[in-house]
Amino acid sequence: MSAPSSQPAVAPPLAITVVNGNLKFARYPLLLGHYQCLALTGTERVVDRLIGGTMTASLGLGRYPEAPMTQQLFMNRAANKDNPLQMPRPEAVVVVGLGQEGKLRASDLAHTVRQGVIAWSQHVAESVDGAPTAFELAATLIGSGGTGISPGQSARLIAQGVREANMRLTASGCATVAHLHLIELYLDRATDAWRSLEVQAIATPDQYDITDTIRCGEGWLHRPLDSSYRGADYDFITAVTQTGVHGDAIVAYTLDTKRARTEVRAQATQGRLLRELIVQASNDQNQDPQIGRTLFQLLVPLEMEPFLGGTTDMLLELDSGTAGIPWEMLDTATGTRGSSDLRPWAIRAKLLRKLRTNDFRAQVVDASAESHILVIGEPKCDDPRYPRLPGARAEALAVAERLIAGNAIRAECVRALVSEEEDGDGADARTIVNTLLERDWRIVHIAGHGEPPLRADAGSPPSGADAPAYGDPRGLVLSNGTFLGSREIGNMRVVPEMVFVNCCHLGARDSEELLRNPEIGRYDRAMFAAGVAEALIKVGVRCVIAAGWAVEDDAALAFATRFYDALLGGRRFIDAVAEAREAAWHDGGNTWAAYQCYGDPDWTFTRAADAQRPPVPVADEFSGVASAPALMLALETLAMNSRYDRRDPAEQQAKIAHLESRFGALWGDSGEVADAFGQARDEAGDRASAIAWYERAVKANDGTASIKCAEQIGDLRARLAWENALLAQKHEESAPPPAKARRASKTSRSTATPEATTDGAATRAQILDHSRAEIESALALLGSLASLSSTVERESICGAAWKRKAMLELLAGDAAAEKIAIATMQHHYARALELARASLGSELFYPGLNHLAAQLVVTDATKASVALDAATVTEVRNSLLARTQRDVNFWSIVGLTELRLYESLARGDLASHVTSILHEYQDLHARVHSVSKWGSVFDQLQFVLPNYSRRVDRAEQAAALMLLQGIEVLAQASASGVSVTETWKVG
Repeated sequence: MSAPSSQPAVAPPLAITVVNGNLKFARYPLLLGHYQCLALTGTERVVDRLIGGTMTASLGLGRYPEAPMTQQLFMNRAANKDNPLQMPRPEAVVVVGLGQEGKLRASDLAHTVRQGVIAWSQHVAESVDGAPTAFELAATLIGSGGTGISPGQSARLIAQGVREANMRLTASGCATVAHLHLIELYLDRATDAWRSLEVQAIATPDQYDITDTIRCGEGWLHRPLDSSYRGADYDFITAVTQTGVHGDAIVAYTLDTKRARTEVRAQATQGRLLRELIVQASNDQNQDPQIGRTLFQLLVPLEMEPFLGGTTDMLLELDSGTAGIPWEMLDTATGTRGSSDLRPWAIRAKLLRKLRTNDFRAQVVDASAESHILVIGEPKCDDPRYPRLPGARAEALAVAERLIAGNAIRAECVRALVSEEEDGDGADARTIVNTLLERDWRIVHIAGHGEPPLRADAGSPPSGADAPAYGDPRGLVLSNGTFLGSREIGNMRVVPEMVFVNCCHLGARDSEELLRNPEIGRYDRAMFAAGVAEALIKVGVRCVIAAGWAVEDDAALAFATRFYDALLGGRRFIDAVAEAREAAWHDGGNTWAAYQCYGDPDWTFTRAADAQRPPVPVADEFSGVASAPALMLALETLAMNSRYDRRDPAEQQAKIAHLESRFGALWGDSGEVADAFGQARDEAGDRASAIAWYERAVKANDGTASIKCAEQIGDLRARLAWENALLAQKHEESAPPPAKARRASKTSRSTATPEATTDGAATRAQILDHSRAEIESALALLGSLASLSSTVERESICGAAWKRKAMLELLAGDAAAEKIAIATMQHHYARALELARASLGSELFYPGLNHLAAQLVVTDATKASVALDAATVTEVRNSLLARTQRDVNFWSIVGLTELRLYESLARGDLASHVTSILHEYQDLHARVHSVSKWGSVFDQLQFVLPNYSRRVDRAEQAAALMLLQGIEVLAQASASGVSVTETWKVG
């Protein structure tokens, strides 16, 4: 790339479209932001799955961009050469670093976006022959999922970054961004972004061209169920010191939670009184619960109490002025409102700390998974002032045993410097320092006596918030008056991932002498622990646990062993800390609150990106539902989660049942509420319950239900009737003769079928008769709707119902009835096709594809090939292309595959294409998990493929069977919530 011109570059206005939809259908290269974290969450995790996991692999290798101005390109290799219409979605991913959450500056966001765009332009120039002069780019609202950046501000800064990149690229003769698509799932956030861009375009009309409206994409939602939006699974709260107008110290809070995003400044409190309480809380072994409650009221503003008193995972960012506060001791008087959970706040909220510091090692080499673990317990100490610490030795031995037990870690990978004899001396200073520096250590656990840093001007330890600068950091007491501390760990070339420092054990009669200078009285132990943690974090240690005051031996042992049990079990750092605190809490005392735990909440010992964690209680998930509109939003969210995400249908149905039990009687007689319940039940795979809710909707007196509810009743009745008949047939074929009737009677999913009312006595004929009656009832309802007003949708639904009637008659062996049903089906799809042509709508492909499917089915079984109607094929292809260029949805993407499939069936060469066709279906399944939609796809192939198998050779029959079985696996995976990659692989 040549150097930019000294003259300002003139770039054309940047076209920007805000898209309200699901990014799983993004066509263009997708720009994403990444806050420093050890696991991919939210949007990144979703996109990583779509492109094959290469982002997770890069994160594990330590190459993933974290700092602002860094970026990495990830290509989506899923392009289908056999079907060029099926383009990869997205084409590629450009990840840009955002640094640490809470520290992203507006200028950094614009600059990192600029560099990401330039990186992609360079890639285009290097990889494409005859590189284009312009390209289109998609982006999420980068940075707006964290604190400090609103959706509107994010949109403006992204636009600014892209504009700056275009100016540089124009000056260098490189390809520029012609059109930027900002994709946002929630309508309220998309609206905020669009309005902000409109204001920016008015101010600079020659730079931006904003579309007049927000484009509605696939799978959008109105707003998050919670009042705020975060991509991470934990709340982020900042508590830092500031100076008030009168020169007094105050604590400034910034909240970024799933419940609110706001900024509140606490009132000033007496510094002397606060320090006195802190020192007392961190030294008094006779726990006084009132101290924690008093500190809570002094430090936490009244308006923040609901957020700091909750049960959500919480990351608390502190600075050097607030790190010395024993936040873990803070507590409310009665626990959470309306809850019987009386555990201390730090336990129920899974409190974790994060230190804000600008002084840190620039280049950190992290230990690898192959690095070893060092455990140091009660080292040799020849100073008579320090008594023996049997608790420290017992803790170190227990930790080493836990690490080796069960072969979780190879024994040779754990080095324990602990005396084998109870009254023997531990390792001396030379042994400990030599061992520390001889190899790379992943975890370092230390238990023994500790000494605080020396003041630079006196030789006494720092005390309280007025502590002066200090010199020798000291640390773990070793032999010959030496210490092991942050300075020694800082000399390690490879920095441990985690350091656990427990240097405040009680020493029998000499507890008052530990970690203090007798000349200055009591010493602020919490501040000492914060200093230890700060020093370790500055040298690059990711996770630090430091005891803030003298701890009880039994409780300390419980904390350490439970922590490592959880960590070795694959739990996240924040979860392991919470479990350890609770284990120590059950032992009494205040040891559970002594441990200050700093680090990445998602860090796991195994580096697993998706560590298991307990599910959020249903009651907590929907605790914010307090109105009918909020209930509909919750149901809409559940429906979309079932459709697009890998949600277990049983868990989804349990959540819907919870909402039914709470609000069904209260608001269920509203047509729009009943409609929302019906949609949620249908997407979760419970069609019988969905029908009941839709029927309740159309009967509602308030008239708020749409006529689509009646259409859904007819459609779902026909689907359910066919499914019941098919299940009965399958069970009868697989069961021994005496059990056939009984087996068939137990397979239906409808509570209205004969087998549910005759105690297992129904026969196959009865089930078929009942299914036939259900379909005919559905056809009568749909026919009345179509006669009222004929639309493409209604005629297509009628055609689908007649298709299932034809399939049922084929199952029953009634060829004449099957023939009539197929002819009627063709009539309705032909009518839908005519209406689509007349309206020039982009949905012509749907009835057109079904029209082609009918041609394949009615073909003479003696013909090896079929001449599909060429005009219809052209119409369908053009319709699909038009939809693909504008907006895509499930049916348009699956339509591209079905058109290719039908053309292959017409030629009689399915065997040559079946593997890549299956890959196309599998790729779509990774984006859409809908039980209903994949059931429809499976039904369509059950309608088309049997006739094909009757007229082709064995190789083609095998290909047809392979395709049918593959789609059945996809449909079953959706119904069970299991990822298809766990149950089926192509090829």
